[in-house]
Amino acid sequence: MRGAGRGKAVDEPALLSIEGVSASFGKRRILDDVSFTVEPSSIVAVTGRSGAGKTTLLGIISGLMKPDGGRVVYKGQNILKWGDFKRSRFRNREIGFVFQFFNLLPDMTSYQNIFYPAIISPRSRNLKEKVDYLVGYLGLEKILHQYPATLSGGERQRVAVARAIINNPRIILADEPTGNLDERSANDILSLFKKLRDENGMAIVIATHDSRTVASADVHFNIDDARLQRIEPPERRKKSRRGR
Repeated sequence: MRGAGRGKAVDEPALLSIEGVSASFGKRRILDDVSFTVEPSSIVAVTGRSGAGKTTLLGIISGLMKPDGGRVVYKGQNILKWGDFKRSRFRNREIGFVFQFFNLLPDMTSYQNIFYPAIISPRSRNLKEKVDYLVGYLGLEKILHQYPATLSGGERQRVAVARAIINNPRIILADEPTGNLDERSANDILSLFKKLRDENGMAIVIATHDSRTVASADVHFNIDDARLQRIEPPERRKKSRRGR
């Protein structure tokens, strides 16, 4: 795991920049000139009603979907200009995915689910040591040899997070990761995301309806009528009004 703190060099560029991205399904505009940046060691929450374009945006960021226009710049390179192989390698090495419905392979144990993405990574080494480290880091020892059907929702999501970070990505893309969890399990996952941000320097972009997730984020954007707007937290808005 990378050992990085919250600090960021003054002249260091953003880890990821979404620049003027637009996307349509048929005649329906889903995203219209969307631009924002994602910094290292940050949690970004993206809200919006169902169908607003949150999942589409995550798909574009990962290179799984191509927009009608705009750029997705990672470390100074527009990933949308890459070929399929290079974008696939980018997802395997630099992106970790966490889903609302966990997407664990049912015929594999927790250990095997965590291990699986690393098998297809050309730079994976010392895999057993990596998995063993993550098991301890995420507290999965008691469920390591259980199958997904025997796990609670919170346990499945912790396994899914371990799987997402086995290749030590720079960015986690999470699509409604607390949507199927009870309050305690949801809080555990949010605490885990904060830990990954603070101790490993990961950037985490979360599509969510969950107010707890928004409260845990460093930055909050909302998609409405295909446009993206940054939402300041209530306490910051109050300070701004008092300073006028």
